[in-house]
Amino acid sequence: MTLTQTTLPRPKRRKAKLAESQLPLAGAPEGVTIHRHRSLLGLALLSLLLQSLIFAPIGVWPLAFVCLVPWLVMVGAGQSAPRVYAYSFVMALVFFIINMRWLMPATGLGYITLCVYQAIYFPLIACPIRHTVRRRGWPLAVTFALIWTAGELLRAVVLSGFPWFFLSHSLYRVLPLIQISDVVGAYGASFVAAAINGAVAEAILARLRPPPEAGWGPAPIPYARRLRVSLVFAAAALAGNLAYGAVQLLRDTTTPGPKLAILQGDFVMTVDGEEVEDDQKREIYYSMMDAAAAQKPDMYVLPETPWLYRNGHQFSMYLNAESRDFFPASRATFAEFQDRARRENAYVVTGSASLVRTPNDLLADERRYNSAMVFAPDGSEPGRYDKVHLVYFGEVVPFRYGRLRFLYLWLNRLMPFSGGGEFEYSLFPGDGFHTFSMRPASQSHQTYRFGIPICYEDVIPYVAREFVYGGDRKRVGFLLNISNDGWFGRGVQQPQHLAICVFRAIENRVGIARAVNTGVSAFIDPSGKIHHRVEGGPKDPWPRKCGYQVAEIGVDGRYALYTRWGDWFGWGCALFLLLFYVDYWIARARAFGDD
Repeated sequence: MTLTQTTLPRPKRRKAKLAESQLPLAGAPEGVTIHRHRSLLGLALLSLLLQSLIFAPIGVWPLAFVCLVPWLVMVGAGQSAPRVYAYSFVMALVFFIINMRWLMPATGLGYITLCVYQAIYFPLIACPIRHTVRRRGWPLAVTFALIWTAGELLRAVVLSGFPWFFLSHSLYRVLPLIQISDVVGAYGASFVAAAINGAVAEAILARLRPPPEAGWGPAPIPYARRLRVSLVFAAAALAGNLAYGAVQLLRDTTTPGPKLAILQGDFVMTVDGEEVEDDQKREIYYSMMDAAAAQKPDMYVLPETPWLYRNGHQFSMYLNAESRDFFPASRATFAEFQDRARRENAYVVTGSASLVRTPNDLLADERRYNSAMVFAPDGSEPGRYDKVHLVYFGEVVPFRYGRLRFLYLWLNRLMPFSGGGEFEYSLFPGDGFHTFSMRPASQSHQTYRFGIPICYEDVIPYVAREFVYGGDRKRVGFLLNISNDGWFGRGVQQPQHLAICVFRAIENRVGIARAVNTGVSAFIDPSGKIHHRVEGGPKDPWPRKCGYQVAEIGVDGRYALYTRWGDWFGWGCALFLLLFYVDYWIARARAFGDD
């Protein structure tokens, strides 16, 4: 019997949509594949742990240079792209849920929404990382530094922005590494740290390169050359950054400015109420001002809304059942600060909730603001700055006016401050970044100008820059940050907030004095050095960590390139991210066409 082999005609193959992981590989070292869920999960969890250790208050800053390496290995070596993106999202989501838990007491819905939103960026940047290294064979130190920095910029500007947990923020105590911020912003130190992460990951992946029999063809750039480029690039970025930082720290450009007294209360606030009554808070702050007066400060700086009062002259014509109880205390506070400023020949800066009647306004018959008030020694009407950059859902609900007002009404009902939608608590933004001038008693021949970013305005890079930028010269000599961090309990948020503020000082070469309810209140030099931090303690006559510090604020004559040019470096990295995505889609289109 003879067996005859019959070859049947192959069925015509239909063109199918290719998954990202099926695109032609370039033989890059990341071609080594990780199949198991357990391995991918382990790498993601390791990066999650390392990232959680680098930020204040734990602050193991050397880990910033390797904390993303396990994640990069997972992104580069994971076999399934969808699986890699899913693990990237889960890793980031858990990271933000754990490390932003301080936001939960203030707004549970906002906390979860913000965590999900922040986590989305990780799979979004994982895609071009896989493409540029696996398909194009480009050095990981270069591509990852560009892509990561672009991701930080987008987190800082999209949807009002929330620039928290940058790689650079973990380095706030290592002054030589962050002086580059006066040229490229906080993104510079993040770029260097990301480049080192990329170089280390490149070294690991290069040892896992696929065997010759894999049949993927030669890499566009040989493994050894790619690794050399990555290592040289990361080393050069680090060395150049350190050299620039050392030179800047040796420059003697800072002079002593006016003597300021910063006051810190310690009063936790919740939606349901406060620990301490307003009358008691007033007495504590007045007592701290009396104690600080012995050192003859030129200015007293109190936190944002140390207690609620309104600018009194505008309320004689506006009384109703909801606000009448505030008026006696408001008027008394107003008179106390005016009298103290005259009596001690010093300025008084404090937070305030302001309300202005606008009966002819088609949008609202009254406007409420989060304000900073400046009482001068001459007893004149105090100056006022109204906060411009309001926090979504904490201070303002979006879509309040216009065709999408139905969304506003729905969202407002969900907010704990609205009483189920019965109260429109949203504030109005101020009309500009107004600045103030002072002639201190200790330096009567000198006039200083200053700005007052309120609360989270000091974490938004463009806000501090707007206060300082004055065209051909700096507009202010120093900044005051008044904040109320009592909404977030007593924990990790306060030192993280301080760490971010350090970069505003370096970026614009201005001294910053922070007066913060529940802390951390301190002075920051134009070089980023933190000093005269308010600690408080049992030896003080006030509860918990209430206290004050008196010091001269630093004034720097340098007009930083960052102040003049803004986020040019970050947007340049964002342009590269866009080009990487365009190249990725071109590669996909060609693969579909060849199928």
